[in-house]
Amino acid sequence: MKSTKFVSKKNDAELVSFFSGVARLIGTDTISVHTAGQERAFTLSLDDETSEHNWIRNSRLQSITVISTTISRVHVFIDRRPEQNSEAKFDPSLFDALIFSINPNHGGSPSPPLSLDASNAVNQLIEEVFGQDVNAASAAFKDPKSFQTVLRSHQNIIERLQKMTLDVGEEASRARRELDAEYLELRKQLEEQTAAERLEAQKANDAERTLLAQKADEVAERVRALDDRNNTHVRRELHEKLKARLADRFKKLDLTPETKRARWPIHVGVAASAAILGFLIYFFTSEALAVTGLADSTAAERILAIAKSATASIGFLGVISWYLRWMNRWFERLADSEFHLKQFELDITRAQWVVETAFEWKMSQQSPIPDQLLENISRNLFVTADKDDTADMHPADYLASALIGKASNVKLAVPGAEIELGPKALKGAGG
Repeated sequence: MKSTKFVSKKNDAELVSFFSGVARLIGTDTISVHTAGQERAFTLSLDDETSEHNWIRNSRLQSITVISTTISRVHVFIDRRPEQNSEAKFDPSLFDALIFSINPNHGGSPSPPLSLDASNAVNQLIEEVFGQDVNAASAAFKDPKSFQTVLRSHQNIIERLQKMTLDVGEEASRARRELDAEYLELRKQLEEQTAAERLEAQKANDAERTLLAQKADEVAERVRALDDRNNTHVRRELHEKLKARLADRFKKLDLTPETKRARWPIHVGVAASAAILGFLIYFFTSEALAVTGLADSTAAERILAIAKSATASIGFLGVISWYLRWMNRWFERLADSEFHLKQFELDITRAQWVVETAFEWKMSQQSPIPDQLLENISRNLFVTADKDDTADMHPADYLASALIGKASNVKLAVPGAEIELGPKALKGAGG
């Protein structure tokens, strides 16, 4: 059941007082108030005099848009919002719609929502508060001056509401500008703080990178030092191995079996030639003795027999002399090889010392060793001395050189022939 009554407009204090009385009659201790310019309604307690909204109890304005009091099945309220009164059959500028609503079936309970005495008391309160105003309003409509006074009062109320709305709008705009300014200031501070923190982080990052680069250089330097040390160890190990092989070679300094087998034909040939020439010497000597012992032998026969024996002897001596010279040259080569090996061992040790000195100089002085100093300490390393050609001359060469001197050639007369020899031929015969 819903009952609507058109009542004259009251100011805020009067409406709060009326609805406080209604709340006590229906059995509640709070009323709900929604004023112009506020987004939400607030609850006003009847017995609480310390609330921040108590100003409404003394307000002479008409700022309330909705005011109500409610229990479970009873609802009493006034709604002044334009959208609620757009189809009203009364002038909302002069009257309000007071709605007294009762729902008897709310919650499924068949009992009456409000007693008869309480309902009558509410109606009596409505009549006491608004009844005289209705009669006064009717009289005002009959008196033009009173009507103008009401209209003027209503216009003043509207102007105050408009001014209040403008003030609220200006206050909201000012608050919005202050919030925007505060937001911009906070954003600026945050950006500056972020930039400062980013700069500090970048500096810390750069410092860390510099430190890492320094550590990387130190590690690289240590690696190079370890490499140099490893190279030194490897070089020294190779030097020791080479010296060990040279020492082993000194113990077994001899010709290889292949070389010895290659020399056997020469030994056999020389032995066979010496045997044949020895036999010829014996034969020709026996023949020469036999010819010289005959009384009837001629001088030519004697000379020929002696020449044969002398020629065989000279051939035998030549073969033996050549063989001895050839063997001597082999012995000299073996001796030279041994000498060269010893010299090579000394040169290796000396070269090791030169390399060690150069590395120590570079590590201590941080610069390469001077070329002049390096040349002086490495002079004649692995250099073979020139061989004296006269050292290999046969004694016959010395004898021929002493006999011939600077002569261009020599003529020898033999039985039945004449031989002419030059310096080159003599040298070749000696070889």
